[in-house]
Amino acid sequence: MRRCLSPRRSAFTLIELLVVIAIIAILIGLLLPAVQKVREAAARMKCQNNLKQLGIALHSYNDANGGYLPVGEFNDDNKNWGWGTAILPYIEQQSVFQALSSSTINPSSNTGTGGFMIFIPGAGTNLAGHPAMTTGTAAGQASADQANNNGIVNLTAGAGAAGAKLSVFQCPSDGWPVQTSAGYGKTNYLGNMGSDPTAGGSWATWGSPVRGDVETGVLMQSNDNNSNWPVKLVAITDGTSNTVAIGEVGAVKTGLSNLYDTRATNSFPIWAGGNPNNATQGAQHNYFRVMDVKYPPNSKNTAQETGNSGSAQAAIDGGVSGLRALDRAFSSNHTGGINLLLCDGSVRFLTDSVNTAAYRAAGTRNGGESIGLNQ
Repeated sequence: MRRCLSPRRSAFTLIELLVVIAIIAILIGLLLPAVQKVREAAARMKCQNNLKQLGIALHSYNDANGGYLPVGEFNDDNKNWGWGTAILPYIEQQSVFQALSSSTINPSSNTGTGGFMIFIPGAGTNLAGHPAMTTGTAAGQASADQANNNGIVNLTAGAGAAGAKLSVFQCPSDGWPVQTSAGYGKTNYLGNMGSDPTAGGSWATWGSPVRGDVETGVLMQSNDNNSNWPVKLVAITDGTSNTVAIGEVGAVKTGLSNLYDTRATNSFPIWAGGNPNNATQGAQHNYFRVMDVKYPPNSKNTAQETGNSGSAQAAIDGGVSGLRALDRAFSSNHTGGINLLLCDGSVRFLTDSVNTAAYRAAGTRNGGESIGLNQ
């Protein structure tokens, strides 16, 4: 007898297909967080490597310039060339530095349009006992304020060298574009100006602009028209392994205001110095950050500061109340913390839950604090 065979199935049923799709979707859902974690770990490692390279550059500059670290920024108007420019030869960007140097203004007559000026240690001292500064590589002396109009960060010097997209200054986790809409290359790494010397946690007590002779950090901004406040490594008496040189900044978003939206178009930090599109006296956060108890990592402190009201404050904040307070803190788009470069060249990932007293202590070069970041 001939056996009847069932017809061979040539395809999945609709139900079977839906089950397979559901299983695949579940597997993708389980896998995606792991992939994101791997990507973020790689981005954080790249960010740490960037800071490591900047640390090597700072030490190389120190060795080549009589034991001094670079001047943070040479004038109190917050729109001049800064430490990021000074270390270009030590981060394999000699060509960018040479292009800018070809546009150096005359340090004696302070002449030239679209010039380039940085300050390096020179002979003599100012009234506060800090070294006087010479301009560029020339021997002539110049008042920082006299040079200010010619020494503003610009896109004319070096055929627009300040617009270079330098990866060593870019954290891959950050949401800012690699250039401002004006064409300047961004940075995600800013100098540590210190913490409030009164220990009261009130940045406003430093005045406007902040006085260089009371700044407690490492890469500082000039507070007047003649002094430039460079720091020697040997002056970091709290210990180079206990003191922060550079910290990370990023496109921080909070419930009150979106820093990415308000700063992304033209005036977020740039590696060349103070962003001229976000520059007024008192806007030191333009190129620096403060390590104070009121502004821990990724601070959400958006309270309006006392003593900083009126039209000048509105101009700084771009009309957003509290924005200035927000962008005084180091921040990042990494999960749970920020990367910091210590003065010994090591890099630390610091969690948002760090002891605020320890954080403040790490912001001072000679505060004599006994507490460390591990506490």
